[in-house]
Amino acid sequence: MNTPLHPLIVHFPIALLFLAAIVQILALWRPKMFDWPANALLGLGFISGILAYMTGDAGVEYAKNVFGATGAMIHKHENVAFFTLLVFGVLIALKVLIRLPWIKEHFAKGLRWITPLLMIISLAGLVLIYFTGHYGGQIVYHN
Repeated sequence: MNTPLHPLIVHFPIALLFLAAIVQILALWRPKMFDWPANALLGLGFISGILAYMTGDAGVEYAKNVFGATGAMIHKHENVAFFTLLVFGVLIALKVLIRLPWIKEHFAKGLRWITPLLMIISLAGLVLIYFTGHYGGQIVYHN
């Protein structure tokens, strides 16, 4: 039985998105210094997260046969991973949206709520990345 691609890829989104959330929080205080690195980490982490998510199904039988994982364990990991990608996708979408010229022009003063929202979404992403990795680890080390 060949080793699936998923375990080889998952470490990239875990590291990149975790670091992206931290750098994004720093970017709220020092945007000139941290905004570009936050955007780069978010983009790379999100793309690698999508790849990891897409390769997960190919590893299901391997996880069941080699690690003795149950369907419930796998579905829990998969569901939390989906919500993790959803949260980081919302974060990216908001960052793109607030940079659109017509948004800046028409809603400049009305966007004061965006900083706390970006903070909350980044913290939620950190928590979800932790639980995605935790439940993935339970699939392998559940004994």
